[in-house]
Amino acid sequence: MDVQKVMLSAGLFILRLSLIILVVIGIFRLGEYSYYFGYSLISDTSVDAPPGKDISMNLRSDMTVKEVAKLLERKGLIKDDTIFQIQLKLNDFEDKLMPGSYVLNTSMTAKEIMNVLSGEEEEEEDEEE
Repeated sequence: MDVQKVMLSAGLFILRLSLIILVVIGIFRLGEYSYYFGYSLISDTSVDAPPGKDISMNLRSDMTVKEVAKLLERKGLIKDDTIFQIQLKLNDFEDKLMPGSYVLNTSMTAKEIMNVLSGEEEEEEDEEE
């Protein structure tokens, strides 16, 4: 009987220890992802270093913000479509995307891509002249 109690006690200890380890790993992973997510939202980095690669794309007038973000990710212009959608909302570009044909570069930041897709880049160039 005593051997069974000891075995049961050891088994419960191992089970509890395993659960604690899994919870600690889960908390660590959640913190790591949260940091990456927050950093990606506020940092304005590009996918590639200059000179990058030019990529052509077309925006249709019936495309949603989600479809645009997924297209940009699929073409390799952004790293994460969800983060780009949030960046659009935070930077007030959500309703400013204009349909048309564009040539974007993988060395462009998310903010630069937003400016081009909204037509605001052309306005800034005109003001400089």
